[in-house]
Amino acid sequence: MGDDHEAVRPAAPPVRRRRPRGLVLVPLLLLAVAAGGAVVRTDGDLASLVRPRAYVEIDGEAVAVPAPEPAQGRMAPAVPVTTAGSHAFLHTTAEGGPVGYDPCRPVRWVLRGDGMPDGGRAVLDEAVAVVEAATGLVLVPVGETDEPPVLERPLIQPERYGDGWAPVLVAWSDEATVPELAGQVAGVGGSAAVPGADGEGEWLAAGRLVLDAEDIGGLLERDGGAAQARAIVVHELAHVLGLDHVDDPGELMHPVTSTRTDLGPGDLQGLALVGQVACED
Repeated sequence: MGDDHEAVRPAAPPVRRRRPRGLVLVPLLLLAVAAGGAVVRTDGDLASLVRPRAYVEIDGEAVAVPAPEPAQGRMAPAVPVTTAGSHAFLHTTAEGGPVGYDPCRPVRWVLRGDGMPDGGRAVLDEAVAVVEAATGLVLVPVGETDEPPVLERPLIQPERYGDGWAPVLVAWSDEATVPELAGQVAGVGGSAAVPGADGEGEWLAAGRLVLDAEDIGGLLERDGGAAQARAIVVHELAHVLGLDHVDDPGELMHPVTSTRTDLGPGDLQGLALVGQVACED
């Protein structure tokens, strides 16, 4: 799928994270688009003369970019920006603003729970609640899946999820299955930036969050380890929702941190802004 960032495995305190090796944002976005197909604009038919459609190529066939479900405004109130600090976005608009998930529709996610450690679902649910509160987005679980958590994830999977963008995949795995988890990496997360149905604008879609079951499970067995485990999941969910790493060690999105287990002021600012992007018409 691509666009992933990594969280470094905390074999022992302090918690460490690092910028990914070989998982650079823009090249991986291109891999993701190549895996799901190249995105093109076309107005080669009469209907598109009224409203052009964007298409993606999947298995050699052109597939129309999914139209959004009808919506009646935001699903939850926008979160005001009340703090300031270091933050960065994985994808930005031409004007420099963030690309994020559509706040007028739910961010649907599915769980591949194979190997999930004891306490893993509780930590995941807590982390989801943290990022929902920080963004004003609504993350909705829509069931379990057998989809493998591979890097080159198709962005549209009609046989599994219907004709829309694939939901965010949350999976528990290990380095033998997911090579990106090798070494000290405890988690990877990211989303693809995709065009609107008419080719105008960009939003995030088809995210992937993969957690190392052994590493997170080891943390959950330690006194106080649940807070570190939750911090890793929040960090990776923030990548899924559009935040990049920052150089400030006082922020949770710093790639290496020894004490921070909650969102810092820049993290909160960035997540609030990600949650304020425009809805797709």
